[in-house]
Amino acid sequence: MAEILEFQSDFDYNKQLFSTFFSNQSDYGHRDVYITELSKNCTLCFLKSRTDFATLMQFMNKLEKVTPSLFQSSSEEEVILHTLETLSYQSTFSFDDAISFIFEGKSVLILENHAQVFILDTANTIKRSIEDSSSEKVIRGPKLAFIESIKDNIGILRQLTRDQNIIVKDHKLNVQSNEKLVQYVYNQKLIKDELLEELESRLSKIKTSNLEDSGMLEELIEDHPMSPFPQIQNTERPDRVIAALNEGRVALFIDGSPFALIVPSTFDMLLQSPDDYYERWIAGSFLRVLRYLSILITLFLSAFYISLVSFSQGLLPTELAITISGTRQNVPFPPFIEAIIMEITIELLREAGIRLPTPLGQTIGLVGGVIIGQAAVEANLVSSLMVIIIALTTITSFTVPQYSFGLSFRMLRFVAMISAAIFGLFGTVCFFIWMSIHLSNLKSFGTTYFSLQFSYSRKKFLDLFFRLPKRIRSAQ
Repeated sequence: MAEILEFQSDFDYNKQLFSTFFSNQSDYGHRDVYITELSKNCTLCFLKSRTDFATLMQFMNKLEKVTPSLFQSSSEEEVILHTLETLSYQSTFSFDDAISFIFEGKSVLILENHAQVFILDTANTIKRSIEDSSSEKVIRGPKLAFIESIKDNIGILRQLTRDQNIIVKDHKLNVQSNEKLVQYVYNQKLIKDELLEELESRLSKIKTSNLEDSGMLEELIEDHPMSPFPQIQNTERPDRVIAALNEGRVALFIDGSPFALIVPSTFDMLLQSPDDYYERWIAGSFLRVLRYLSILITLFLSAFYISLVSFSQGLLPTELAITISGTRQNVPFPPFIEAIIMEITIELLREAGIRLPTPLGQTIGLVGGVIIGQAAVEANLVSSLMVIIIALTTITSFTVPQYSFGLSFRMLRFVAMISAAIFGLFGTVCFFIWMSIHLSNLKSFGTTYFSLQFSYSRKKFLDLFFRLPKRIRSAQ
């Protein structure tokens, strides 16, 4: 076990400790201050890149103006300690603790003939302003979104809900002097003790603190890392987090990430949108049913087309079969190759649209898709009907509110197409059965993926597929 290094009463020795440790850090700085009326030397140590110099100068001015006459009945020692306790964040005797504070942006004050150093809060917090959500758009509802500051994110929650049962707990990941703060939030009246114990157990098993985003934390605590489906909901919307807390779930925040994680998560929750509750119940129910229909189209429309055209032409109506045959008359590829060509092209355009600057990305996605699709049809590489089918599956994939959940269906669409190309309708049905079994076996922090636990807590099935009126749900 490493020996804990502590400060001594030797002023020069304490200064040398910092100079040696930060000898290879070009942004390390220090300022010497002489308190004239007390005849005391002191030094402020800090990182230039993390320090607010206006605040630092205020502290220095206050130190230089310490006046013993204000404490006529006190000794010089009491004057110094009282003044520094008023100004400082806290004090410490440990060199390691002082180093950690400096990397947080605070300044360390070394005082002559003292083995105790004082921590001054001079941190310059760099953050962006609170804006609208970029990944979870809603027409109606709050326009707030989380930012990269965990302190501000918790503050947003406290501002929007004043429930005294909302509890915030810290968990610090500290590996090789690199500390990362994780905070989890829950409603103490609704939370189950088993869920908290499981969460704390998984967090304690994490052996790294190099986590730049909540997505990296999600991968370390999820139940089934090899599954294509996310088992933890992520969101940058405070209203979604508050709704989850009121259902007895837990929200996790990691410093530096604008996305909160919500556990446990179930299949139906990942298909719900805040719009479902902000619009009238009829419109909300319609949109939710439309969403379920969209994921079926995304997954199976291309696969069914391949199955029917390649293996089961007899199941098609005669007129439709003749129409399809006419559109494919000069196409040299089988339907599966057609679909693969167009699907990969669309995915490439979608990825390019994300990576390019926003105005240019939108143009590339729209114009590129139209031009490439038209050119492919005119060159007889794909049929016009295939272009329509791929365009429809692409549009429906955007209706999934959760990006990572929608990404799962986009990937599995290729598996469905391969199954259909090899075994026809039998392969498509087998893929559907396999996916249903897999989803049934998935768990999120002990809660089955298809569990209706949270649906039951909201008056059974009244908020599962349809969003019935609040007055009806309240009367149950």
